[in-house]
Amino acid sequence: MNGVFHKLKTLVLSEAFGGILLIISTLLALLIQNGFFSEHYRSLLNLKVGFSVGEFQLNKPFLLWVNDGLISIFFFAIGLELKKEFLHGDFKNPKNIVLPFIAAVGGILIPALFFTLVNLGDMYTLKGWAIPTATDTAFALAILMMCGKYIPSSLKIFLLSLAIFDDVGAILIIAIFYTTKLSIFAFIIAAIFIFIMLMLNIFSITRKSFYFICSLILWISVLKSGVHATLAGIITAFFIPMSTKEGKPFLEDIYESLKFWLTFVILPLFAFANAGVNLSNIDLKAMFSGVSIGIFLGLFIGKQLGVFIFSYFAIKFKLAHLPQGANLRQLYGVCILTGIGFTMSLFIDGLAYEVSDIFHYADNLAILIASFCSGIWGFIYLRFFANRA
Repeated sequence: MNGVFHKLKTLVLSEAFGGILLIISTLLALLIQNGFFSEHYRSLLNLKVGFSVGEFQLNKPFLLWVNDGLISIFFFAIGLELKKEFLHGDFKNPKNIVLPFIAAVGGILIPALFFTLVNLGDMYTLKGWAIPTATDTAFALAILMMCGKYIPSSLKIFLLSLAIFDDVGAILIIAIFYTTKLSIFAFIIAAIFIFIMLMLNIFSITRKSFYFICSLILWISVLKSGVHATLAGIITAFFIPMSTKEGKPFLEDIYESLKFWLTFVILPLFAFANAGVNLSNIDLKAMFSGVSIGIFLGLFIGKQLGVFIFSYFAIKFKLAHLPQGANLRQLYGVCILTGIGFTMSLFIDGLAYEVSDIFHYADNLAILIASFCSGIWGFIYLRFFANRA
């Protein structure tokens, strides 16, 4: 009994468990949406939740609280990790940045090109060009961890580094291409609290409550500004001090405290809220529409080709080195896994088409199919073909 408990505890604490939870949340959402409780599922997602202070009101459906609020915490964690890596981690050495950066650029450009070519001539569907550019790190890492001893640890670092740049690319895409009408007043309020956090950082003030209040007001301001609220998370992260005046870790402490919530609450809840595709409303015409085909080709073909080709030429022209102990076959296997868009692709899909069911959920289903194909084929390739001489 103790042996079983120990194995279960090891599994739960492993980095791969986040991906397993996402799979469970996805299957649960699909079962509920297509089962007896579908009405309750949709009612939950459409439930209005909010508050008012005087004349100020903030009322949103539960789904948008997840997509605008909880996901901002995810981007906050990404920002913390990015800052830590640039100041004290692998990115402190510029040589370690080159390969994942170039790979991430290829992983954005080529899938976007695939989607654009399929949907040329339709301005509305072209709004989704960024859907296949994203990678779900938790899923991809979980598959990579399942390959165990067959894959060198340097490729895990490569995937994590690539994912950071991939997320930064997603943030820039959201900021530049998926904004609505801008509010100057909200921008002014946001700028004031950014300045306050800058002063807190300069004077090494490390009271978490101060940063929490500032980040909350910044989030509301960015939400009302017309720019997507996830930017508030990444901006806040850049102003978190690395350590206290006494030299104790501060940023690392916050980052570690978020890991539990990200793994067990935020990302599974996001998957559960967004993966509930109504299969009964999907017909073959919708599945073979330009959007669905563009998403599938972009994620399953374009993503792996973009990441691998850009990586290959960066290595060939000696701009970067192959990860230590890895070969090109193994590198290509990791590139296949970057086609797992899942949560991030669903997120951008919601922004592009404003959480509309105009495509009868075929766009969401295309994301799920492409992600599962990338995950399954990536695992098979890495496990059985990548190590052949």
